[in-house]
Amino acid sequence: MVDTLVKSLSSLVRERQTLQRKGQQLAQRQHQLVMGLGRLLQGIGYQLTPISGGKAQAPQSNGAVKVKRRKHLTCPKCDRRFAHPLPLSRHVSASHGVKKGRGGRGAKRKTG
Repeated sequence: MVDTLVKSLSSLVRERQTLQRKGQQLAQRQHQLVMGLGRLLQGIGYQLTPISGGKAQAPQSNGAVKVKRRKHLTCPKCDRRFAHPLPLSRHVSASHGVKKGRGGRGAKRKTG
């Protein structure tokens, strides 16, 4: 009976050590993936922001990506600023009812 108990305990110790090693390996792999994702996002203009202790550092930094670029485009009708032309156009169209004409390839031309 004592032999069985000792064998069971030693088996449990080995399993626990194996699980700890696997946990460390998973933590390392997770860290590698997050770092790779951070580099990838940084290459396209975004930044990962860490969360400390489960609570966000700022109201909007909940672990989501943030754009680094400055908002240099200003709405011609109000003082809102945008970093990209598409959200500016969407804002102008939705808020001010103005639609910009397109002069690109797909635009229909009047023939007279």
